[in-house]
Amino acid sequence: MVELDLTGLVCPMPLIKLKKALVTGADAGVFRVLVSDRGGLKDIPAFCAQQGLSCELVAQDKCIEFRVARVN
Repeated sequence: MVELDLTGLVCPMPLIKLKKALVTGADAGVFRVLVSDRGGLKDIPAFCAQQGLSCELVAQDKCIEFRVARVN
């Protein structure tokens, strides 16, 4: 599992960083994505749906945590 700590970044940077990580971490199947921008609650799942990735909201306290995985 690859952890992406994207806290402190505002849209669209978390999506750009996630997209880059999906390319550079090609061997990784699961990504733990941490964001602080509340817009991520809509943006990350929408991006994952467009890319054919699964996206699970794990927590949404001070930090919003998603588990993003490639679908085989």
